Amino acid sequence: MQTVSVSIANYCMPCHARCRYCLLCARGRAEGVEYDRSVAFYSRIRRELSTAHPDLPCHFYIGYCMDTPLLKEYIRFCRETGSPSGKFLQMNGFGFRTPAEMEHLMRQIRACGVELIDLTFYGLREYHDRFAGRKGDYDLLLSMLRAANEVGLPVHISAPLIRENKDQAEGLLSALQPMRPQRISFFLPHSKGRGRTLMDQRLTKLEFEGLSDSVRAHFSTVPLHTEREWLEIGLSERGEKRALTAVLRPEEMDRLEEMDGPGLVSFLEKMDDDFLSRMPSAAALAAQYGDRTNEQLFRERDLVLKWQQQFMAREQPDLWDMRDETHHFSVLF
Repeated sequence: MQTVSVSIANYCMPCHARCRYCLLCARGRAEGVEYDRSVAFYSRIRRELSTAHPDLPCHFYIGYCMDTPLLKEYIRFCRETGSPSGKFLQMNGFGFRTPAEMEHLMRQIRACGVELIDLTFYGLREYHDRFAGRKGDYDLLLSMLRAANEVGLPVHISAPLIRENKDQAEGLLSALQPMRPQRISFFLPHSKGRGRTLMDQRLTKLEFEGLSDSVRAHFSTVPLHTEREWLEIGLSERGEKRALTAVLRPEEMDRLEEMDGPGLVSFLEKMDDDFLSRMPSAAALAAQYGDRTNEQLFRERDLVLKWQQQFMAREQPDLWDMRDETHHFSVLF
């Protein structure tokens, strides 16, 4: 297995929303370490890896939210180190602001070099606010979109579609398209974080085909098949490359700071190797957990994630889920 990148993540900024669908399971409080401490740790790890593994990119990002007085400094630092947040930011979960304050925020972001922001809508106003866990969140995102337009900052809009909100998709397009986002993308929820609690809400093939042509045209081209169809087609085996991420937690930080760059990579690789050695192949998982009657749609990776989660719950409850982004994790491709 080839490691192709390493990231350091610090969930040091609380999110103001309480979304039902949150990949990081944010709970309204910061759960990382002090920002300056994480920057110092990342800078040292990046410097050591540049010598020991010059071809291995090392990135840095924070969460759960970008609403921090340090945002300008964070963007500058990410641009200097080549981390993605120097150009792209996910902007959900901010505190409420007046229109003037929002425009000032967007001008700052644009001036710092950010080239694209993403806003996630969960449906129309009333439903979106319930889903996000606070009244006014829908209007906050509209305010962000207007302010971004004013300063010439491109916006990508994401919207997960489930059974509860599928009938709002056409209305969401009608409400948002006149506001000139760069792109609107519907998608099926990931089976990660609190997203796994939406399993019963996943669209069936019949429900997907019942969506309008305009809505389906805004889905990505990633193949979607029912669980039954994936079992007939056959699933790919594990990828040959991986991107590793160390998530900084107070209870573990002292131990991590004792590692050098190569040592941190080795630590993460051993965690992932243990996960892979104990996790059955996709074919074995399909044979044990596949449901040939299930007409719900999945991307391939999300179906395998569902089976992996079932395996861990039943067979390996002590196995740390290396596909769960709330702690150290790995992405295969």
